[in-house]
Amino acid sequence: FDSFLPEGLLKKDYKGDSDAICAAVADDMKEVDGLMDEKLKAALAEDKVLRYKFEIDATENTAKVVLAAVDKMDPLYRLKLNENLVAFHTGRYNTAPLIVKGSAAGADLAAAGIFADLLRLSRAFKS
Repeated sequence: FDSFLPEGLLKKDYKGDSDAICAAVADDMKEVDGLMDEKLKAALAEDKVLRYKFEIDATENTAKVVLAAVDKMDPLYRLKLNENLVAFHTGRYNTAPLIVKGSAAGADLAAAGIFADLLRLSRAFKS
């Protein structure tokens, strides 16, 4: 997240009950709104769009998520709101990636998956 969240927000220690913490986080997120607006304006000025990129480097054993400004030559440029895209850059596909594109899961399925993950976590940390 360090590509778009301010360092101070990442390391902030929120205190209080859940309502107080939610209110404090919501207030702090206003700072992010301005940063996102600036990134969007800069991208549009260069005829680019903003897309989240998740990159896995199997040889380096690393993964990262970045918010990137991509141009019309990038396959991510043409994505619609309800689509996902995976591009495989391999030894076999080194000059042009193998691209798999299709419909995203949608809000309902994504929420169900997140809820299932939260349930699993709550069971793992149950005392």
